[in-house]
Amino acid sequence: MYGPKTKTERIIPVKLSMNSEFSFSCDRELACFGKCCKENHVILTPYDVIQMKQFLGITSDEFLFLYTTLGKIEATDLPIPVIKPREEASAPCPFLTDNGCSIYEARPVACRYYPIGAGLFHNKDEATNERFFAMINEPHCLGHGLSQTTTVEKWRQDQGVVPYDEKNAAWVEIVLKRKSLGPFITIPDKTLQMFFMASYNLDAFRRFVFGSKFLDVYVVSKERQREIEKDDSALLDFAIDWLKATLFGEGGIKIREQKASPDSIE
Repeated sequence: MYGPKTKTERIIPVKLSMNSEFSFSCDRELACFGKCCKENHVILTPYDVIQMKQFLGITSDEFLFLYTTLGKIEATDLPIPVIKPREEASAPCPFLTDNGCSIYEARPVACRYYPIGAGLFHNKDEATNERFFAMINEPHCLGHGLSQTTTVEKWRQDQGVVPYDEKNAAWVEIVLKRKSLGPFITIPDKTLQMFFMASYNLDAFRRFVFGSKFLDVYVVSKERQREIEKDDSALLDFAIDWLKATLFGEGGIKIREQKASPDSIE
């Protein structure tokens, strides 16, 4: 989820486990303070967008237009929003100020993990995915070796990563399944657009659900309709269920049985 500052920097990650120990501190007094927020490549997860747009008090449409550019998830054709830097020589994050991150409480999961990179390896022969971590020791960063020793697991808890990972887990599974299909299976552009809307632009997806014939096609209980009408978190869960049904034909959301009217039968 996090890229190096420039293509010329060579970063060799160190593999970690959940129990691996390390020492790191990001202090405002360090000469490198804020450098990790410049010329970087931070991609956003669905739950990132929810938290950031709610913190800013704007719609997902507005957030995506103002603060992101379009990228692709590695080894797939799936679109993903990437933080759009300000148009300055150092290409800083739009939320970077002299005092640090202006949305720190709602910062993306990639920023919460830093200096750790995290990912999942999908093994279709196993029931669960393999989680892996790597220490990203960038040349400009002076925070390594500072503060008390902690573990990856404790770091995740302290940085508020756990609820993000839990909320994004089902969506990550969709991405991993898409990767496992390989490059020779193509997804139509319209389906990719629907993937983007359901994953990141939840305000648009809500309009789609309640403003089209969606509820005439899919079986959605009244209770769930009430939940997704107001709650973005519940709507994300629903969107993921819909994506699973659309992309992979999995359960979760069923299509209504269509009955032909007598007038339609010749």
